[in-house]
Amino acid sequence: MRKLIFVVALLVTLPLSAQTAATPASLWDDLMKGNARFAVGGNLVTNVGKAPYGDQWPEVTVLSCADSRVPPELIFNQGVGKLFVLRTAGNIPDPFAIASVEYAVVAAGHQPPAQWTKLIVVLGHQRCGAVAAALKPGPGGSPSLDMLVDRIRESFAGLKWNYNDPKAVDAAVRANARASAAYLLAHSAIIRNAVLQGKVGLAVAYYSLDTGKVERIPY
Repeated sequence: MRKLIFVVALLVTLPLSAQTAATPASLWDDLMKGNARFAVGGNLVTNVGKAPYGDQWPEVTVLSCADSRVPPELIFNQGVGKLFVLRTAGNIPDPFAIASVEYAVVAAGHQPPAQWTKLIVVLGHQRCGAVAAALKPGPGGSPSLDMLVDRIRESFAGLKWNYNDPKAVDAAVRANARASAAYLLAHSAIIRNAVLQGKVGLAVAYYSLDTGKVERIPY
């Protein structure tokens, strides 16, 4: 009886999203519905004010570019508390970004232990400045920028290096997004095991600045 009371009490305290059996597929479908609303500018979710009271339970983690034109909450038309967002130039996962994704996967510090994220999305975007810069020969311009462009360049195997060619930049953006997803899996046992065990889905996506639409790409 005590166990039953505890479970009921726990369910009451959890937000509705944490009580429902969301799956990576259903979460992706929800993101696509939100993106469709954003792309046409109609029936948008607008709860962008004060964060919900209590703990957060974001079921989707997004690693995206720091580009000011690519805000995941708006692109996917999600309200406050829905997305756990990490943004770096070129959507590159550095050690702190990896730790942040791990934090979302294991929901560190929660009692009782719980899992936030059921879907990780790596989001590249059209005309990414960081990727275009990496396509230019030469150093990045500082030790930190050198590290950034060198990491992005690791994904360019077999690609045409021409930062003036939109098609070449587009292909490099997609390759870099796939490489970032692979980097997460290769450099984090927590993320890799969660994905292999089916506890967390992993999606690579591409955002078009021209259309406002997101498409999923293979990785």
